Amino acid sequence: MADKWTDPLLDEMREIADPFADEVVAAIVDSGGLEAFDEAMKFLVDNRDEIPASLPKLMHEYFERTNALPEWADREKILQGEDVFNLHGPEMITALFFVALPYAYATQKGSNVLAISAELTRHVHRRIFRTAQFIMDVMQPGGLGPSGRGIRSAQKVRLIHAAIRYYMANKPKWRWEWKPEWGLPINQEDLAGTLMDFSVGVMQGLERMGIKLAPQEAEAYLHCWKVVGHIMGVRPELIPENVKDAFDLAETIIGRQRGKSASGKLLIKDLLVFMQGFMPRLFSGFPATAVRYLSGDQVADLIESGPSDWTRLVLKLQIAIFENFEFLRHRYPFTDRYIRFLTWTLIDKAVLFEEGANANYFEIPDGLKRKWRLSRRERLSP
Repeated sequence: MADKWTDPLLDEMREIADPFADEVVAAIVDSGGLEAFDEAMKFLVDNRDEIPASLPKLMHEYFERTNALPEWADREKILQGEDVFNLHGPEMITALFFVALPYAYATQKGSNVLAISAELTRHVHRRIFRTAQFIMDVMQPGGLGPSGRGIRSAQKVRLIHAAIRYYMANKPKWRWEWKPEWGLPINQEDLAGTLMDFSVGVMQGLERMGIKLAPQEAEAYLHCWKVVGHIMGVRPELIPENVKDAFDLAETIIGRQRGKSASGKLLIKDLLVFMQGFMPRLFSGFPATAVRYLSGDQVADLIESGPSDWTRLVLKLQIAIFENFEFLRHRYPFTDRYIRFLTWTLIDKAVLFEEGANANYFEIPDGLKRKWRLSRRERLSP
């Protein structure tokens, strides 16, 4: 199985992007001009509600054409995957911060597009929250259902990727910064790598935190992200067959791309500063400690995330508790926030975080807030 993901195949995938979405973006610009497209893009970046009638007709046609799940989607597996997130969501979001994103930053080629295009989101908090929100949209109950937010979020991300490729080709500053040896911006290998970060990367983070999914749970969680990959335009030959196949693909991609880069160092610095904002001053070293412990010394050294400090002991204690997570939850059903004291604190503060008067960057459905015993905050009126 490991021989399936060959260098020739993945080299070829670096020169292939997403022709359909790229054609949609080019047609919208041709018909309405770049300024009109820029205004439409602000909606995609800033708004998670229904698609308004004011958007260009071509954009509406794109959303209609990409709205269906693939024929091979298994509704039962999707429900099982949602159940896994229902149980371990706070830990999965934590694994995104301390494992999946650092692994993405440790890629010499793929990380560059994240740094160059950062101005699209204008603020590090928004950029990181939107990544976490994407996982929340997909994996919340009904997220991939007819009225869920997961499909729409995946459609928007796909179009944003195409827009970034357009800007890379046509925006002088971005075009000058992008190097041809990196392949096409957000190419198929990078898309597959991101898909693996959100699926097996998160599962790997769970395991390092002392939480090991049952085989059927892992397959169900992966299945959800395989469906998302289809919606986002990942080519069928890069959709793994099963969890083992997915781990092989993830290891092959990181093995091909692993290395130091200025982009990776900048991105991890932003992430650490962001995470430190949620920590008491005494715990300011915890984000760097968690990255090093959960992602490993090799990745931490490549992105220069910094050394561990005394909070490593706190992390080890939390992992020891997680190793008995199921027993403790069933024995003491009302003590979730204490059993998961680190991940609960992190996610709870993310829920309460706001920047400016009316910002609401990270939305968790009330049902999951109750399940995870998080603080509740009403949406502020604009």
